[in-house]
Amino acid sequence: MFDLTDTICALSSAPGRAGIAVVRMSGGACLRILQGVFVPANETEALPDRLAVLGRVADPRTGVEVDEALVTCFHAPHSYTGEDVAEISLHGSPVVVAQVLEILCLQGARLAGPGEFTLRAFLNGRMDLAQAEAVRDLVEANTRHQLRLALRQRGGALAHELEPVRQELKEIIATLEAALEFVEQEVESEPHAALEIRLERAADALGRWAGSFEKGRIVREGFSLAIVGRPNVGKSSLFNALLAEERSIVTDVPGTTRDLVAELVDIEGIPVRVMDTAGVRADAGAVERLGVDRSLRALADADALVLVVDTSVPRCLEDKELAGRLGGAACLVALNKSDLPAAWREEDLALYDRHGPMIRLSALTGMGVDQLRKAIHQRMLDFGGRESEGLLVTNVRHCRCLEEAREAVMAGLTALRQGLSEEFALVDLYRGLGKLGEITGATGGEEILDEIFSRFCIGK
Repeated sequence: MFDLTDTICALSSAPGRAGIAVVRMSGGACLRILQGVFVPANETEALPDRLAVLGRVADPRTGVEVDEALVTCFHAPHSYTGEDVAEISLHGSPVVVAQVLEILCLQGARLAGPGEFTLRAFLNGRMDLAQAEAVRDLVEANTRHQLRLALRQRGGALAHELEPVRQELKEIIATLEAALEFVEQEVESEPHAALEIRLERAADALGRWAGSFEKGRIVREGFSLAIVGRPNVGKSSLFNALLAEERSIVTDVPGTTRDLVAELVDIEGIPVRVMDTAGVRADAGAVERLGVDRSLRALADADALVLVVDTSVPRCLEDKELAGRLGGAACLVALNKSDLPAAWREEDLALYDRHGPMIRLSALTGMGVDQLRKAIHQRMLDFGGRESEGLLVTNVRHCRCLEEAREAVMAGLTALRQGLSEEFALVDLYRGLGKLGEITGATGGEEILDEIFSRFCIGK
């Protein structure tokens, strides 16, 4: 764990050359250090809260100006970290940024570790742990759907949804504790049958939220889709059509694509990693064979498949062999080159009935490509499950905590149903309550924080 009494600094904007770079500093000595290196244009001007001040950053050892800067201070506790914070906007030169960070460190600050600004925000009560994790998701969002989910989590949606269940468990625990405390006195207590119904409802809610993780994982991490088929059926043309750009080389020569080509494409707000694979055929040469082997591995590892067939030429043995390789695997069947006269009979198409929906399209003209996009989106929904009402869990840590909390609640429920002493149920219910607390950081050890914040970028 970092020394949280230090004053820290880091580049908070993206590294590299840019119009503007932002250096952030936070900690008890923040304002003192800033006053030693920053000279306002109006030298009598103070550094007010939340108002930008124009001036220059200079090396206090020599008085030499490093750069013109715009400085904004955020006084504790009303700042991102809950400490005094300063943001220094400079010209976006890596040399300037390096000099400013060196000067700040010479004056008593130190370089921040990964996620240390957000860690301080959590420890100072500016956000709960789930909100802190959402900050990282917000920075890493690639699609509008990911952005909306991250913003919702950053706003505290997860804690808000969990709170009624936490309160329910607290009330049930209090009832059982009272029954134990006053066991020798005639004190009215809620019947166990009523408590069991309440625990069932709590367990159902926890199970429903944990079950939403498959969909949440797809939204957060993306979905992999492999385009497979024999050579020259139009896989690369379809790949380019889905990306809306010429990414794969397209020729009439079989075996042009000899390796996996993969790109991210946004489909209904979900990042889909589309892979253009080498054409699968038995008589491939040595180099092409390597590409075919990778295609077969991609076929096994992908979340979904699009099998491309060319319906403008008669079905051949390679089509049948590839269908046999798929076995009963579900996939989308793209009947490509449908803008040309069809050479396939109905019995040829029947070979693919067991695999999944068939979409007639032309990668060349774009006909049917939107329909394929919709079918891919439907496949993602089928794969991940529909979004649960109110809450979509996107974080594997949250999912594990919810699953373990549900297991604990079910164990407590079983103890009550078996007529055991309230003490047995209480042990399990306290454990379940603790697991819910781990999600927001109300409970949990230092090792959890280290694991979470080590994955953040420096400067956030």
